[in-house]
Amino acid sequence: MVNIEIPCGVVVLAAGLGKRMHSSIPKVLHEVAGQPIIVHLLKRIGEALPKARVALVLGHGAEQVKTVIANNGELQHLQLTFILQKEQLGTGHAVRCAIQSEWGQGIIKEKLPVLVLPGDTPLLTAGLISEMSSPLSNNKALRLLTAQTTDPFGYGRVVRRGKSGPVLRITEEKDASLREKGINEVALSIYFFQAQFLKAGLERLSNKNAQKEYYLTDLVSQASRLKKKIDAVKWPNIDDVRGINDRWELAIATRILNERCIKKWAKEGVTFVDPYTTHVEDTVILEPDVTISAGVTLSGTTKIERGTLIGPNVVLKDVKVGPDANIKVGTVAEKSIISAKAQVGPYAHFRPDSFVGEKAKIGNFVELKKARIGANTNVAHLSYVGDAEIGERVNIGCGFITCNFDGRIIDGQRKHRTVIEDDVFMGSDCQVIAPIKIGKGAYVASGSTVTEDVEAGSLAIARSRQVNKPGYARKLKGQD
Repeated sequence: MVNIEIPCGVVVLAAGLGKRMHSSIPKVLHEVAGQPIIVHLLKRIGEALPKARVALVLGHGAEQVKTVIANNGELQHLQLTFILQKEQLGTGHAVRCAIQSEWGQGIIKEKLPVLVLPGDTPLLTAGLISEMSSPLSNNKALRLLTAQTTDPFGYGRVVRRGKSGPVLRITEEKDASLREKGINEVALSIYFFQAQFLKAGLERLSNKNAQKEYYLTDLVSQASRLKKKIDAVKWPNIDDVRGINDRWELAIATRILNERCIKKWAKEGVTFVDPYTTHVEDTVILEPDVTISAGVTLSGTTKIERGTLIGPNVVLKDVKVGPDANIKVGTVAEKSIISAKAQVGPYAHFRPDSFVGEKAKIGNFVELKKARIGANTNVAHLSYVGDAEIGERVNIGCGFITCNFDGRIIDGQRKHRTVIEDDVFMGSDCQVIAPIKIGKGAYVASGSTVTEDVEAGSLAIARSRQVNKPGYARKLKGQD
């Protein structure tokens, strides 16, 4: 089948409550691999049919869904219309709401075919959407998607004339006879309709069935009775069309998307030590010769450049990592930048707006927050650097703390800034009380609590003089 985009309408059914999710959040807003279910689907529609007019049928939590979509920059190119289904009376009723709207009247007037997709299918591929929306021949009323499964429970069964003859109807689970329940070919709730047939068929729908709903599937039996041809596409991978009805299915969909993503990057030159314990969202970008160790989680807009090693159990969200860096075990970072050949960790923590320069070293149990660390600077271990700008070639000794909050508000800021210029040597167990500036090339003696600016090239000693009292320890113990 040749996949050529033709002008069409797309109806996405997203009005359901999702009772089995046991949640106050609308079902289509539950996240799979870091993004809402509906966002995954709309992105695939945008890839396959960028010119399509999309109607999103909403019901429960409609305003929440609208807000999420409006705030997603990746969806702004879609020609998207929201349709409200005030009462949820079945899939046929949902499509009827769309077709009877101003959006639908325009589609029918222009005789555009209509693709119908369930809104809870985040695993749909752009290829599947393209194939289902390829042109219908003149004598076909519709195209439906089917699949073979060993566990058809819950699906509508595809009833044919004989074993492999034309499709006669789709029978829903609750309406199926024992013989029909034994059929392993199932309908996947994805249809492509000729416009005039869809309009007329929706008007003829009845709710005389076990669920007292208007079934979209009844249009298949209508077409059969009218002796119109039905194109049935049997899809080989049922995982592509998995719907989400409960939290377990949500977890399975996340696993499948994660496996797809990891497989794609592995084929492009990324090494995964243990793909089964690694989680990579599809918004992440990885370059060749990156190595990802076991237990790693990469999410958001994270980008890792060529030659970088990500150690075990590292968690990065919205982090840019330059080439040939080494991010060691247990490091956690968010909304930060790590430059080329930097070494980070083990067990470092970067809070948002942190920057680490080239060849810098951030050691174990170091926390950064809104801190800029210059090139070739070492913050070796057990330190907190917050609201600070650290220059190049600086040495920060063990146990260093920037004291950035003292209860005062200065120039409208509650947190105060520390500036440490290039080539400073900061001894171990020092604190600096912000706002403060340590000038270029200065030395600060170990154990100092620095409360005043230090001039360039100076030595700062800010600690009490040591006093030894001979024999005093024995006196305290009562031995004298």
